[in-house]
Amino acid sequence: MRALSTGVAILGAFLLQSALGWLLPAYARFLDPFLVVVVSCALAGGESHGMLAAAAAGWVQDAHFGGRVIGLAGLSKLLIAYGVGWAGARFQLSEAGPRSLVLAGSTLLDALVLGAFASVFDVTLSPLPFWGHLLRALANAALGVAVYRLIESRRRPR
Repeated sequence: MRALSTGVAILGAFLLQSALGWLLPAYARFLDPFLVVVVSCALAGGESHGMLAAAAAGWVQDAHFGGRVIGLAGLSKLLIAYGVGWAGARFQLSEAGPRSLVLAGSTLLDALVLGAFASVFDVTLSPLPFWGHLLRALANAALGVAVYRLIESRRRPR
């Protein structure tokens, strides 16, 4: 059941990113729904589940929205998922505030890791100014809080 819900979440991230790219192409890069799915999976299921979700989400993201080297987003998200899953198992990250901070920090760390991988593989990334990275972190954190609240409201017994 967990694999099915993760697959549906990755499909939802794909549809959201596609819709943003089609409707608001200038603002589509200020949101990374795939990272929201990866961090959610890592917080809920630990390192293993987060890393599997990261590999799948990263490959989908690279295949449809990436450049000429497939796997860079998957590898960077895999490392982020491991760290988030490890921290989620050791620290109390069940409230919306800490989860949003983890998501914002993960977004900034993902940009650094992806930039490092891009320079190693001589891949050109479209530059994003510092305020753009901050805006992306805030947008991902806001989306993440909304997703976490939706998931928690569905889990509560009525």
